[in-house]
Amino acid sequence: MTSSAAPRVLVLAVGMGTGGAEALIRDSLPLLRDAGFDLSLWVMKEGGAQLAPIQESGQSVRALSHSSAVGAAPLARLLRDIRGGRFDLIHSHLFWANLCARAAGKWAGVPVVINSHHGTDGWLSLSHRLLERSTVSLADRLVACSEAVRRCAVERLRLPAHKVVTIPNGVPLQRFASRESREQMRATLGLDPASRVIGSVGRLDEPVKGYAVLLQAMDILSGSTPNVVCLICGDGPARAQLEQSVRERNLSEKVRFLGERHDIPMVLQALDLYVQPSLMEGFGLSVLEAMATGLPVVATNSGGLPEVVRDGVTGDLVPPGDPLSLARRLQALLEDPGRRADYGREGERRARSEFPLERMVRGWSELYRTLLRDKGWRAAA
Repeated sequence: MTSSAAPRVLVLAVGMGTGGAEALIRDSLPLLRDAGFDLSLWVMKEGGAQLAPIQESGQSVRALSHSSAVGAAPLARLLRDIRGGRFDLIHSHLFWANLCARAAGKWAGVPVVINSHHGTDGWLSLSHRLLERSTVSLADRLVACSEAVRRCAVERLRLPAHKVVTIPNGVPLQRFASRESREQMRATLGLDPASRVIGSVGRLDEPVKGYAVLLQAMDILSGSTPNVVCLICGDGPARAQLEQSVRERNLSEKVRFLGERHDIPMVLQALDLYVQPSLMEGFGLSVLEAMATGLPVVATNSGGLPEVVRDGVTGDLVPPGDPLSLARRLQALLEDPGRRADYGREGERRARSEFPLERMVRGWSELYRTLLRDKGWRAAA
């Protein structure tokens, strides 16, 4: 492999719905193109909230299935068509895409296959763990988004340590630079000017994301903090269950589900405090977005979250699954505007110095070129 043309890179994703991995793919594509790679984005199932902004940016997306579910058809089509693409490298994201990239890449003779792990994968069934271990030899590198994800891959899944590298996630900081829409957004959302507003953004997937614990904490908090409101942005399989819990707890005036939003940077401006109640979290991209907005954070001491949130500096960490501790920390911060301001200022500084999207893409690009060079791609030097 000695071509002097731009390396042809296939980015393979399960889908382009709501989620941190999908947002990273969306935001990284133009930067990877600018770094000199000829990119193609293929997804294993059609649809998803991220498709429109990707297509509006001029990047085409090819769906390997006309269904919204993952089945055998996407792998069959990938195996059929991948050779025609003459790709030099595949970079896949999430479990099923990783498995398909390994199988198809090996079959088609793609020189470099890179998989990304975005979670601690504690939820994987035994059969999935066996699949992961039995096919890992087909991948050249596994990219972990945090040291917690790396430890899980090596210690719990027993994947070879020399293949797993950590490249932390990043966010497009310019998207969160504005501070001019706070009052307008609060009015748009119908918030009382005196309300103290907590918010969270994420996929409504229980028990992983811990929103049931947050509702318990809100039940406790509402008794002592009558003007508190919690906004939850996102959708997912647990939404109906969580909405039912809100009704049963008589919290309908305290907790509002906003669904999927395309204006998260503006919604974040309306908040006084950001909360991440996850029981398992590989990194916490939404937390980083909140920090980039200048918000103080209360998050669980779970997975990669302590690598993002510095306890007592940019926010407070609490034990996962502990609604009383969560309620107490939320109340303490809501009653301490000085500490909120300190946390917000330090959080923004940390987000901008340690986690810009450009740093993540630079890490990916350097890995691409190193592995391509090792396989004989001279232009990657």
